[in-house]
Amino acid sequence: MTINPKDYDLDELRKMARKRGSKRAVPDEEESVPEPEPEPDLDWEPLEDGDPSMGEDAFRARLYRELMPLTAGSQEMSKPYLAALPETEAAEFLIFEWLEFLLLHGDFRGAQEALTYYESIEWITEDVASTLGDYLLGIEDVGAADTAALDVDDHLLSLVYIAKLAAMH
Repeated sequence: MTINPKDYDLDELRKMARKRGSKRAVPDEEESVPEPEPEPDLDWEPLEDGDPSMGEDAFRARLYRELMPLTAGSQEMSKPYLAALPETEAAEFLIFEWLEFLLLHGDFRGAQEALTYYESIEWITEDVASTLGDYLLGIEDVGAADTAALDVDDHLLSLVYIAKLAAMH
């Protein structure tokens, strides 16, 4: 069965992330002052799904935690989520990290197909897809692990990368 990233709308992911974030322990009656929410931190560590101690649910929860601060301030984020690539060194690093991730999990053809699909569901614009496709040509194809098919977690992680890049504008 093929997993369709179109089934995962950004609003739906926000709602799921908020539900996960609202399952905190109930504070004592004496503690009536809520703790302030931390500021979103755009300096982030890459998510690595190769950690065998991290189960599928834990990995997805981490993806949602990464996505939630980026979307919390923008209730009306419209498609395409990524209309243009930011032109900073940090953004460039993030772009190549994302593309390398796509190559590792889906080989060159899978990465190209993912970008084409993200364009078709309006996660990215045609110009962004074209530029990313050009970048893919310059990256050495490291070959996919066992399979050339991207799964739902791969697409969720791509959405996190897209949201991070959109937040850099």
